[in-house]
Amino acid sequence: MSPPLRETTAKEIISIICSQGVQASFGAILVEAQRREILAWHRTLRRYLDLLVQGGVLAEKKRDVGSVNPQQLYSITHQKPTVYAGLKILELYGLNWDTPLRSLYPVGTDLVGLLRSRSVTLSRRQVLAASKEDSLAHEVRRDADKATGTLEIVSALAATQTLDLPYLLRRSDELEIGRTVKLLFQKLIQTFNEISRDADGKIFLATRERFLQILRQYSRQKALSLLDTPGRGAHGIEIVESLTSEHILNAAGKQLGITG
Repeated sequence: MSPPLRETTAKEIISIICSQGVQASFGAILVEAQRREILAWHRTLRRYLDLLVQGGVLAEKKRDVGSVNPQQLYSITHQKPTVYAGLKILELYGLNWDTPLRSLYPVGTDLVGLLRSRSVTLSRRQVLAASKEDSLAHEVRRDADKATGTLEIVSALAATQTLDLPYLLRRSDELEIGRTVKLLFQKLIQTFNEISRDADGKIFLATRERFLQILRQYSRQKALSLLDTPGRGAHGIEIVESLTSEHILNAAGKQLGITG
């Protein structure tokens, strides 16, 4: 498995290209990167450059220099990176819902969000899939803005899959849904910590066991205390407030394949 890409290295590569003038060749970038001791392997540089090009941060041109392989030239676009979110992306992360909605939409991000994304082919189209946490945060914001009704899907994944909680909360703050997402997690904790007399026993026991496993991981990581800090932005908080324990349990049960 390839090691994760680093924001500091990506910034250094962009700095190198800027220092080379209007355009910089692959070879020149590699030589300078080796001189600065930020990376030494051409394949690692290729990973960074390909991602920066696909994300729209860099533009790539090829020039015939009389050899078998044309020279690759890179320049800065001065544009914000773009990745894709939506239910199609969440399916890549295990969304187990049979829903007619198959949304896929571009979202602006930063270098961290870009480096967390991955290139995938969807409907014969190559796109950068936002990370699971970025996708969930954008889905909450989209439901808040456009009433898509997909908050239950977000709650289902949050109740059944371990997330990078600190990153999700930071991204939620940036999208002005910080309080909203923290309230969602507080509702999940409340739902699975209480014994509901009205809930289906099979669904409750299975989903509760899964969520408590996730909760213990967050506790070991000392991430739960972040839920007690103030969040920034409350877009869509009324949707979370209307989410009942029954909604949460049924959504989680559906994600685990217990309910239809």
